Amino acid sequence: MEAQDNQTTDARPHEEAHADIYGEDGAVLSSFLAHVGAAIADRDTLTLKRDVGDLHQSELGDLLEALHPEQRRALVELLGSDFDFSALTEVDEAIRLDIVDNLPNEQIAQAVQELDSDDAVYILEDLDQEDQDEILSQLPFTERIRLRRSLDYPE
Repeated sequence: MEAQDNQTTDARPHEEAHADIYGEDGAVLSSFLAHVGAAIADRDTLTLKRDVGDLHQSELGDLLEALHPEQRRALVELLGSDFDFSALTEVDEAIRLDIVDNLPNEQIAQAVQELDSDDAVYILEDLDQEDQDEILSQLPFTERIRLRRSLDYPE
C-alpha cells in the first residue's frame, strides 16, 4: 500500500505539468515555450514525450503555432510516431503545410492510418495530387478507397 501511495504522489507533478499551459491572456506560457524549446535544442525526446506527448490536440496545436518554424519541424521529428497528427487540424493552414511539406510521405501515410477519416482528409486535401496519390498508395485498400472518395467529393 505504501508503494502505491508513492506512485500516486510521483504521478501528480507530471499531471500538474499538463494541467495548464496557458497564461491568463490565453496564450501558451512563455515558460512552457522556453522549456519545450530547450528540450528541442537538446534533442531531449524523453522530456518532449513526457511534457508534450500527452497534450490534447488543441493544446498541441496552440503549442505548434507558438513555436518558431524550425522548432515545430524539430518537435514533430523528435516525437516521431508519438506526435499526434490530429493536432494539425487545429493549426493555421500555412503551419500545417509547413509541417507536412517537411515530412516524408511514408510518415504521413503511417499517421493518416491512425486518424479518423475527417482528420485524414483535412490533412491530405492540402497536398498536391502527386503526394496524395503516393500517400494513399501506401494505405490498405479499403482505407485508400474511402479516403479517395472523401477527397473526390468533399462535403
